[in-house]
Amino acid sequence: MDMIKGVRVPERLYRGVLWLVSIVFAGFIIGLGNLVIGDLPMVESQVYTAAPEDTPQVRQVREQVRQIEAQRTAIDDKLGIQRLQLEQAQRLSTNAEETFRAWIAARTATTNPQQDPEVISRTRALEQLKGNERAIQQAIAELENARAPLDQRENALNSQRNQLIDAAIPAQERAMFWQELRVFAMRLAITLPVRAVAAWMVMKQRKSDHWPLMRGFVLAAVFVFFVELVPYLPSYGGYIRYLVGIALTFAAGHFLVKNMRAYLAQRQEVEKQAEQDRRARLSHDEAFKKMAAKVCPGCDRPISTTGDAEANFCVHCGMTLFDHCHCCNARKMAFFRFCMSCGTPAKDELAKPAPA
Repeated sequence: MDMIKGVRVPERLYRGVLWLVSIVFAGFIIGLGNLVIGDLPMVESQVYTAAPEDTPQVRQVREQVRQIEAQRTAIDDKLGIQRLQLEQAQRLSTNAEETFRAWIAARTATTNPQQDPEVISRTRALEQLKGNERAIQQAIAELENARAPLDQRENALNSQRNQLIDAAIPAQERAMFWQELRVFAMRLAITLPVRAVAAWMVMKQRKSDHWPLMRGFVLAAVFVFFVELVPYLPSYGGYIRYLVGIALTFAAGHFLVKNMRAYLAQRQEVEKQAEQDRRARLSHDEAFKKMAAKVCPGCDRPISTTGDAEANFCVHCGMTLFDHCHCCNARKMAFFRFCMSCGTPAKDELAKPAPA
């Protein structure tokens, strides 16, 4: 048969509203915490020291390399112009030389002495072209000689820059580590009291009338722990985070095992009591919830039966689960205050003293 849920509809609605209040309250606490942490120096905006590639020494070397590159670019531009001029001079010289050879061959064939001044003139012109070609080659050689030290200087500066970067990396890593440690310590100093208060509320105040508000504070503390603290935990190559995870898991496991043992010991003590005493410890709504979940209200074990037999008693602790109305003999849940068939009060209700 279907179990009747004992929680009143307004009560369920009220609990949902209280959960909403807890979540909203947690949201406002989280927002306030973010503002507080964001206003602290070196917590929200982490300003690390200069990167190894951007130290003053490296910037100075990089500036010298840029100057060398500018000088080399200027030399390369001049070399380009000189090489074009050399090609042009070589073409002129080659053409003039071929023309001169042809003219000399004609002069030798004619053997005319009157052409000797022309030979001298042509020889001088060819020699002038050759001299111009040699001058351009000399200029190119001088530019290449000027470019070679720049290349050597640039290679030396690049090597020096790499050495400076390699030397700055350990210092940079140490600076970043200590800064991360300071950030974590500051966050820990802020969040540790919050988590301590939340743990106290969970352990001591769960039955308090103001638990919905405290529950919101606990939710905010959980958010603060996993969002505002754990991501800033120093790594040490992962060792610290794994060790913290192991410690938290061990603490949680120890807490659960301890509470489970206490719960089992309490249940054993309760089961040794008379049924009337055990029933007196149960609230009406709690009994209805457990019966609706097909769990014995007396020992929290599943309600068991065999075949078509009716489960009137718990097979584990013997508590009465179903009985019969003393007026109409209808089978009913033993925790009903009134018979659902005739409305007669249960024997427990009759046994209660009348209010003054």
